[in-house]
Amino acid sequence: MIHIAKGLVPFWDDYMIDRRFTDAVLSVNRPVKTDCVMVCDRPWDGNSNDFFTILKDDGFYRMYYETWSFFDPTYTEGINVCYAESRDGIHWERPNLGMCEFRGSHDNNIIMTRIPDNIVVMKDDNPACPPEHRYKAIMSCTDVTGYANDDPEKSRHGLVCKVSADGIHFENFCVISQGYAYDSQNSVHWNPHAGKYYCYFREFHKKPEMPGTTLNETMVRGILVSESEDFFHWSDPVPLNFGGAEDYPLYTNCVMAYPYDTRYYIGFPTRYVERKGWTANYDRLCGADRRKMRMEMEPRLGIAVTDCVFMSSRDNVNWYRFDEACLTPGPEYAGNWVYGDCYPAIGGLVETPSRFAGEPDELSIYVFNHHWMPEKVELIRYVYRRDGFASVKAGYRPQKLRTPAFTFDGETLKLNFRTSARGGIVLQILDEKNLPIEGYRTCELFGDALERIVDFERPLSGLQGKTVRFEFTMSDAELYAMRFE
Repeated sequence: MIHIAKGLVPFWDDYMIDRRFTDAVLSVNRPVKTDCVMVCDRPWDGNSNDFFTILKDDGFYRMYYETWSFFDPTYTEGINVCYAESRDGIHWERPNLGMCEFRGSHDNNIIMTRIPDNIVVMKDDNPACPPEHRYKAIMSCTDVTGYANDDPEKSRHGLVCKVSADGIHFENFCVISQGYAYDSQNSVHWNPHAGKYYCYFREFHKKPEMPGTTLNETMVRGILVSESEDFFHWSDPVPLNFGGAEDYPLYTNCVMAYPYDTRYYIGFPTRYVERKGWTANYDRLCGADRRKMRMEMEPRLGIAVTDCVFMSSRDNVNWYRFDEACLTPGPEYAGNWVYGDCYPAIGGLVETPSRFAGEPDELSIYVFNHHWMPEKVELIRYVYRRDGFASVKAGYRPQKLRTPAFTFDGETLKLNFRTSARGGIVLQILDEKNLPIEGYRTCELFGDALERIVDFERPLSGLQGKTVRFEFTMSDAELYAMRFE
């Protein structure tokens, strides 16, 4: 029996959908592209920037990102890490920190130099975490010798952590994992509900080639998760469980706690798509000349492309993943449809003011453009409505959504929903025998609201602890989430 505690109940998976009695459609939503919030145009930025991290801190946001260069023999400084700040998630400042030298000057926002690759920064909210370890930077390392808890019997290649008291000055701390593939966006989270840390990182595994496929996917990039109670001792990693979904390459994980209800974890993994060879479509696809140039270094750099999918979890191990992309490279131009498109910033769910006066705040995510390109990298902002990553949709002809049987806590029900002017939603609460309960049918609900209070003839509190089902009859409508209060 499902029990729903007070708080958010999103429709990001089929957990609250009884498909036997539901013909409304659960589908993923795409964010709206809005504006460019930063151009990586400083000399030390090079022409390649990736693995952006955004952290919400006390009254402001911190950003961390890698800077390096591709196909530029004059840029010999390797991979550096830069830092920026914002009060609103829209306007970003790059402070002159004076920490690191670049071509004879310390006037820059660099906080680390010549790292191996793929930094992600977390703020550790574990109450037991000492202040000097509050910020943790996770990255791959080609030689973990000298880090705490290094296991000399394992591979020298590992995933390591640096720590900081102020989020800017970091020092070596410990090894999280050794012996896997870490050249991707790896992440660590403290889950207060489980009382554990969870670390997500990349691996490779083999799968048989599917007959007739155009894809090169016998070696698949996957995501592993490991857990720890103290950050030093980590469990053997296990693959994320997608419930039998198709096994295709996921280059990154972009996992984060949902800020409006941290019981839920979400991810925006970038999906890596490598075809077996050049076809006529590549001649017509934007940037053919640049693709051929990159192929001289490595064929997949000209053939592979990437997009992004959405996934969510209640326990950090079992995930519901949509296969329809939530982000695609977009309309073709010289700087997109490449391997490196659609990498959202990890932690980058920032509540930002609506672009239109009087409308609710939006959720911003951030994606960089111009990977492997001579143009300067741009950080582009996209926006979702709150809870709006996926939803149950009904067309003009009435369709139904029925939940499984459940019990709940709460006296008030609120809906995040949208309808047309002619469309609407009617909710009827059913008993455990699927019969309507008198006094618990709503009037027609219509509008577009994040938290619409639902009215019944009788108090909702009268059904607390009783087995019920919700049946929504929907027309030209979309249901994003429920909330019990």
